[in-house]
Formats: sequence, structure tokens, C-alpha cells
Amino acid sequence: MKTFLPIFLAVILIVSCSSKPDFKFEPLTLPTSTSPVEADFTFTPKNISDSSNYIVLSAKIKGTYQLLEWTLPDRTVQKDVATTYYFPKKGTYSVTLKVWQTDGTVVTTKKNIVIASDDPAYVPFKLIWSEEFSGNSLNTKDWTNETKIDVNNEWQRYTDGENLSIHDGILTITAQKIGEGQKKYDYTSGRINTSGKREFLYGRFEIRAKMPVGRGTWPATWMLGANVHTVGWPACGELDIMEHVGYDPLWIQGSIHTPSSYGNTINSGRLQVSDCEGSFHVYGMTWTPDKIEYYVDNPETPYYTYKPAIKTSATWPFDKPFYIILNLAIGGNWGGAKGVDDSIFPVEMQVDYVRVYNYQ
Repeated sequence: MKTFLPIFLAVILIVSCSSKPDFKFEPLTLPTSTSPVEADFTFTPKNISDSSNYIVLSAKIKGTYQLLEWTLPDRTVQKDVATTYYFPKKGTYSVTLKVWQTDGTVVTTKKNIVIASDDPAYVPFKLIWSEEFSGNSLNTKDWTNETKIDVNNEWQRYTDGENLSIHDGILTITAQKIGEGQKKYDYTSGRINTSGKREFLYGRFEIRAKMPVGRGTWPATWMLGANVHTVGWPACGELDIMEHVGYDPLWIQGSIHTPSSYGNTINSGRLQVSDCEGSFHVYGMTWTPDKIEYYVDNPETPYYTYKPAIKTSATWPFDKPFYIILNLAIGGNWGGAKGVDDSIFPVEMQVDYVRVYNYQ
């Protein structure tokens, strides 16, 4: 029989009004009111079948308002009057409810929730999603072919799936030479992403892949902030879990791009993987609210850690969801720095799986 662990809740309540929010929102169609909003929330334990550390947060709002937002330990949630959050480890956690009034001012209610016991059912880095490429075509419920991409002075044109194939549990992205060569759009390739379909905040991410062979190739497994279409790059942040260039065949690199350092970023690390073009390896990232680590095959031995002393929007745009990208570029500022060898085509990047594990 499962034992329900007692959870003791301690409360500190702070109510304040502040200036207008620094982001845009769509106002709800509500009658105008001159009465000030009163905002509070309650929290109660909810016993889930395999865990007792779930807390139900319920907003109690009096008056007319435009928007509400929960600030939880690792994410923000908008519009939901009630939400459930999992606290796997004992400790004191801050939760904030913000309610925007019709005049744009915000009422803030903050409470500290004390969790007295670890959840014995908690499994750190539990698998929460994976793509095993078990079918014979791309799973478009989770992935989208990107075609209208023109970046980094790359020479390829990304096609709508024509350069992808899936057989025996392996995704193959094939780059082809279709023209005379040595100029833009004389090559085709593939690029897929999970934007709007599978987006993640924190966790462990692993891509088991084999790199292509040949000068001029530039494969990558990486992530972009899901808000890229509203705030742009590099404000959205970029997590390059693995990049490889064919003219440097023994090495892979992981990089971090932020408003404080992007493009030829200072935030990167390299690792020698002498058989990366001949064998599959796991290219991984552990991403927590505190730091980001890159590793190959073993998460216990990261080769690069990013942990800024002061986290601001300039150094840490990594507190919002990101989506996954897999692509094989040809040429470009980095991949083509020593030219493109036309004798290598067709050339392939192969991916065995993509796996995501929870942070909490």
C-alpha cells in the first residue's frame, strides 16, 4: 500500500501593485469596472496514484481583470485559474500569482510553499518523450520539415521531406548535389523541428547520431527558444547541443547563444570524438534552472558547462520552452570555411533516436 506523505504548507503573503507589464497580451472582452481587483490563491495537496507531492493551486479573484499568470519554480502558466504543480523534493518554493487589471496595473500575490518530504516515487530524469523513428515516414504530429531557411551563407536548399528517409529505426538526412556545384542552391538537404508540437523547459536531451563524412558538411542537433517568432534571435536563445564540420573530422562542439554573446560566441566547448563519422554516439545536454551542461555518451562527464554568475535576459534566456532542430547544412560561414568537396555527394547524417527526460 502506498503511504501518503504529509506535506506541511507554510505561507508568506505579499500583495502589491506595480507598473504595466513589459509584454503584450490580448485583452479579454470584459465589461469595464472601476473596482480594484482582489487576488489571492489557495494550495492543497493532491494524491496522485504514484506520487503524493502534487499541489493544486487555485486563484481566488474578485473584480474584472484582463490576464492572470502563475510563476512557478521552473515555468510560467497563463490564463489557467487552477493549475497543478509537482514538487518532488523537500524544500521551500516560491509561487507568484499576477493579475492584470483593466487599466494595465498588476496585482501580485506571492506565497512560499514548504514541502516537508521527498517523494519516494520520484525518478530523476525520467523519460517523458522520445522519437525512435520506428515507422517508415516522418511523424508529422511531432515534426515539421523546414523549407524557407536561408542563414549563415549556407549553400543548400531544404526540401519538404525529399531528403529524408526512415528505415530500420534510423532517420537519414541526405544532402545531394543537384547543380554544377560551388554555389548557393546547387545542393539540397533536410531540416526538421518540433516547433509548436513538442517544446520543453529544462531536462536532459539526448540525440544518438552518426556524422556525415566530407569537407563542406555542417550537421547540427540543437534547440531554439519557442518565442523566436516574437522576440527574434538571439533574444530567444539558442542551445547547440552538437555541431560538427567536415573539415575538422575528429571534433564536435557545443555552444550557447544569448544576447550577451552570439554568432562567434565565447560560450562553447569542444571535444575530440575520433570516430564520430563512423560510429553512433549520444550527444546530450542537461539543462536545469541553474546551469547547462553538454556531454557525449555519459552525462556524468560533461565537457562544457554554462553557468553565468548573474542571470539576466542577456545572459540567461533559458527560462522558457525551447524546441528541437535536426539538420544537415552544406557550406556556410563555418561549414564551408575551407570549401565544399563536390566528390562527397550524396552524403548522409543519421539519427537513431531523440530522447527527452524530465528535470524534476
